[in-house]
Amino acid sequence: SPAVPFPNGTPGPDGIVPGVGKGMPKWPEVWEWLNYEKRMQTVDSAEAVAMMRKGAVFLDVRFDPDYEKWSVPGSVHVPYVTGGVLAKMRLPGFKRKNEDFVRLVREAIPDKKTKIILACIWGGSLVREPPKNRGLTDDTKGAGSLPGAFELYQDGYENLVHLYGGVNQYYQDCAFDANLPEGEGVWPGDLEWFGYRQFVQKDRLKGQRDD
Repeated sequence: SPAVPFPNGTPGPDGIVPGVGKGMPKWPEVWEWLNYEKRMQTVDSAEAVAMMRKGAVFLDVRFDPDYEKWSVPGSVHVPYVTGGVLAKMRLPGFKRKNEDFVRLVREAIPDKKTKIILACIWGGSLVREPPKNRGLTDDTKGAGSLPGAFELYQDGYENLVHLYGGVNQYYQDCAFDANLPEGEGVWPGDLEWFGYRQFVQKDRLKGQRDD
């Protein structure tokens, strides 16, 4: 198949075209590049744990407060989005992309040959195509794992995979698979009215967290 052109965006000061924010390409271009140029694989929770047991790194890119409440044992945390007190209070518009994301991953995982499993809160999808109608909600982009992978590939990381359903799905899978290490902390959905349960038959935009 013909090579997929590199997505048309504007590099930041570090020379990397961002996955979100100022200078980012159109998401369908990034989606095609990840799929057909990089052939990025998607794995489920059980596959991710098997990879970790063989030395892969589980890279959790969720917002700080979410990781602090509940995390997969042995995971490395570098948030793709960040924000101050107002963002942590869940007020819209106060989160921003972590401009140091790639640098911090470099510090945490210096060997660029390392197999890295990227996970955000709900994953996005490399299986479903982005909707052609731009007015529709596009849930293929996810909440940081795929845009983050786009940036890490540019920095020379090659062995990247994507966790299906994100940490939401991992949490749900723990209830049915005794081989999955149970997370550390208290899952916020067990405490809150609007929980983190996987978005089955729910409108993700109505009170459900997607960061």
